[in-house]
Amino acid sequence: MEDEDLQMIEAVLQGNQPAFQQLVERYQHFVFTIALRIVKSREEAEEVAQDVFLKVYKTLGQFEKKSKFSTWLYTVAWRTSIDQARRKQILTDSIDDEEGAFWQIATPDETPLQAVQHSDLQQQLQQAIQQLRPDDAALITLYYLNEKSVKEIADITGLTETNIKTKLYRTRELLREYLDAQLQEEIKDML
Repeated sequence: MEDEDLQMIEAVLQGNQPAFQQLVERYQHFVFTIALRIVKSREEAEEVAQDVFLKVYKTLGQFEKKSKFSTWLYTVAWRTSIDQARRKQILTDSIDDEEGAFWQIATPDETPLQAVQHSDLQQQLQQAIQQLRPDDAALITLYYLNEKSVKEIADITGLTETNIKTKLYRTRELLREYLDAQLQEEIKDML
């Protein structure tokens, strides 16, 4: 995929607009997800994603190819999202159910009961992530959903690899505690 990205970048730099559209289509969901985790508002995340792609388009000639294009793009998305959150100061806690769709992993062998259980687990996980600080939620998203390595996340965020590992460990513990508490509540409700 990286070779395709580099070919599309070269095409864009030579004036091929459809090549940039292909880059946008390839990465728009990931950029939106990062933005949503940080700004926590669908509308703001859409604005941030547009800003990110506008910045990328304007500065594409400055991409030095020292890292993957996706890492560079996520860095722009991360910083733009953080800047937006700082400007806004008040973060909302709403995320539409539609955004939960990226959590759902289709498994053809699932029975209807398993599908319902899987959906319930996804919803609980989504609620747990919403309880996190925006930057912690973004780290979890980058690591688990976007499958970025710790090194790539360090390149994106500017944090050290040790700091990221520590934050991921602590965030996983927070998620576990929240989900354990949620499970205990469900058990009480059933009794």
